[in-house]
Formats: sequence, C-alpha cells, structure tokens
Amino acid sequence: MTGEQENLLRRVYAEQQMASTTVERKAQQMMRVQSYLDNYQVGLLVLEELQGKKTGEEILMNVGGEIYIHAKLVDSKKVTRHIGKGISMEQDTAEAKKSIEEIISSLRKQYDALAQEYQQLLSWSSKLGTQFQQLAAEMQKQEE
Repeated sequence: MTGEQENLLRRVYAEQQMASTTVERKAQQMMRVQSYLDNYQVGLLVLEELQGKKTGEEILMNVGGEIYIHAKLVDSKKVTRHIGKGISMEQDTAEAKKSIEEIISSLRKQYDALAQEYQQLLSWSSKLGTQFQQLAAEMQKQEE
C-alpha cells in the first residue's frame, strides 16, 4: 500500500464518519420538528373543537399523552396562548387557530426541507461508504 493510497483511504474514512454524524444530527432535527408539529396539530384540533362549543358547555380536553379530562368552558371565544419566553397572551379563538395553522404550515415546510437534506446526506454517506469499501478491497488485493 502506498502512502498516497493510505492517505486517500484515511480521507474517505474521515469524510464518511463526518457524513454519518451529520446524517444522525439531521435525523434528530427532523424528530424535533415532527414533535413540534404533533404538538401544534393537537392544539389545532382542540381549537377546532372549541369553535363549535358554547360558553358553559362541558368538553373532553386533551391534556397530552392521549389523556383527556372533562372541562367546562368559561369562555369559548377566547384562549390564552403561550408565545415564548414566559409570555402568554389572550387571543380570539379564530385568531389563535389562524396563527397555529401558519405555524403548522411553517413547520411542515421546515420538515420537508430537512427531509430533503437528510436524503441528500444519506446518499452522500452511502457513496462514501461504498468508495471506502472499494479502496480497502483494492489495497487488500495489492498486499496479497
């Protein structure tokens, strides 16, 4: 095995390891975005259910983890939304629904972009893995 071949093999191996780590991180980002999407979609379902209810009516409310509680609506026209950094705001139910729909749309676009990047990285990682195996096989033949 020549020094040049050995350097090439090391370079391809290092690139393949880097690609593998990047693919893993991208998958984690996708899972995080999917988790946010799931959370907002549950919120949207609750808002949609609220729109057809009247003040004083009893409802089953999803509190997460597929757990529901019986609740009595104090005001079916207003909701309180957490908007970040410990800040909450009261908002008309229809306005809140519109805001949540926009967030869901944005998250879907973000997820789609991440999925496309993930596929490209996966392909790159696979090509590097194949290249590494071919180089290693060629070098092994030369040593025999």
